Amino acid sequence: MTLGKIDDPWEASRQAWPTEHDSGPADAALALSGLLGPVLEVLASARENFRSASRMRRFEYLLEAIDLKFKELDSRCGSNEAELSKIKQRIASPEFREAVQVAAEEAVRAATSEKIDRFAAVLAGSVTPNQWADPELDIGTMIRDLAQLGDRDIQVLGVLATVHASAISHTPTLQSPDWFSRETPALKAAIARSGIHPDDFLSMCERLRGFGLAAEVLRNTSHMGPEDFCYRPTRRGLGLLDYLKNVPEPAQR
Repeated sequence: MTLGKIDDPWEASRQAWPTEHDSGPADAALALSGLLGPVLEVLASARENFRSASRMRRFEYLLEAIDLKFKELDSRCGSNEAELSKIKQRIASPEFREAVQVAAEEAVRAATSEKIDRFAAVLAGSVTPNQWADPELDIGTMIRDLAQLGDRDIQVLGVLATVHASAISHTPTLQSPDWFSRETPALKAAIARSGIHPDDFLSMCERLRGFGLAAEVLRNTSHMGPEDFCYRPTRRGLGLLDYLKNVPEPAQR
């Protein structure tokens, strides 16, 4: 089973992108030659990221990442014609096309390949929705939000999901706060293991809440002390984590 079953023109379109001349290495050599001060060296390196050739390399990396993800998807679903038909319909939808456009825009601005891998994972995951993902979810907006999240943000969201795994299984509607507040001691222990200062962890939880990925748990004095706080993932947050579950963490690369 090949990727052609999902999108026959894919390889042909890949060949349509011209190779641009890249003067980046010469400029980088100048920046590192000692002729420029340390600050100018950093600025020269940053400028390299905005060159046409550098942007094209990041775009090509996105293509490679999407290629890999959809080949994996094809190997899992290619023998199921009904599922394959649904996937093709989602790929052909205006919403998916818009999401691809957003992913391309964010990829050429991305500072790391890990971010681009995440964009590709969300695109591929969106055509086979998980139990948490709203079928009407704006994937382009999720990718735009993901572009603004750092590795620590994703780590914190993962900690919340792990700590509350039992509560989530017992109350999949996420509407029973007592199930989550009773995990406050476990959350405090997980924060200590993470190496993140509790105040910084709280700040990142608030940041995730701003993106609709986490929610503060209603305080329960039976489970929480005056200084305690507790957050849980939202359905949107759990959906994002499900999309990203097969993307290696940066430290594992």
